[in-house]
Amino acid sequence: MTDRFARTDGSTTQACNTTQGLYCGGTWRGMISRLDYIQGMGFDAVMISPIIKNIDGRVSYGEAYHGYWAEDLYSLNPHFGTHQDLLDLSRALHDRGMYLMVDTVINNMAYITNGGNPATDVNYTTFKPFNGPQYYHPYCRINDYNNYPEAQQCWTGDNIVALPDLKTEDEQVQSVLNKWIQDMISTYSIDGLRLDAAKHVTPDFLPKFQEAANAFITGEVYEKSIDIVCSYQKELTSVPNYPIYFALLDAFTKGNTSTLPDEVEVMKHSCPNVTALTTFSENHDVARFASMQDDMNVRHPHP
Repeated sequence: MTDRFARTDGSTTQACNTTQGLYCGGTWRGMISRLDYIQGMGFDAVMISPIIKNIDGRVSYGEAYHGYWAEDLYSLNPHFGTHQDLLDLSRALHDRGMYLMVDTVINNMAYITNGGNPATDVNYTTFKPFNGPQYYHPYCRINDYNNYPEAQQCWTGDNIVALPDLKTEDEQVQSVLNKWIQDMISTYSIDGLRLDAAKHVTPDFLPKFQEAANAFITGEVYEKSIDIVCSYQKELTSVPNYPIYFALLDAFTKGNTSTLPDEVEVMKHSCPNVTALTTFSENHDVARFASMQDDMNVRHPHP
């Protein structure tokens, strides 16, 4: 997470109010100075937060330090650095034989409504390039995130920060997004993408976006069901391996150790290519692994 990792001057003493969700000053330039540290731990790739310009302003739960509140696809987030800074980070990684991955938002833009009505209070002219309501689904709330058609047609977000949902089934929207990602990948020599909210994107668009990007993409589908997660490999090379994440939690926080090998076996026979899925014990969307269990003997087992 770019904002939370390293400042340009390398300082670690400046106050950082994470509880209020404010910017803390991490930059691409700061990341460059910490590549010895990253590579020294054995990593051969770095995934950074979305790089595009986000909405400015502060709401009750913070600012856009995370990069997911998109406003202008054609400008970089000035909090993270400049065009040259991002070029330099890409070059520094590649000079070490490492890869650059970028978190990417194509499902929605963002607008501060601060308690207003997302259906009527969004000023679409603030967005680039999708600067009119014709590019978006009409406002509706998602009541059931397991209802995939509803989750793809309605809006995520809330009435504090509305997230106008792009018509990713629309050919013009698709064309603009495809050209945009090609330009971004070409300009900054990006090696791979994490696709935010892939579960909410029109499924038919996912393989078209993958083909346009011509790069490795792992698409976020927050889902426990093996069948659903594996079905997404028809559209994308990869998705995060949430079924195994939930099995890991069962095994190492609840002690249900048989869940994990059972789930691994089922995944192997259900997914087109299980080795392409991204496996993790925690990520930026879920609670820290140790917090899932209060019993210190389980959290820190004795050797």
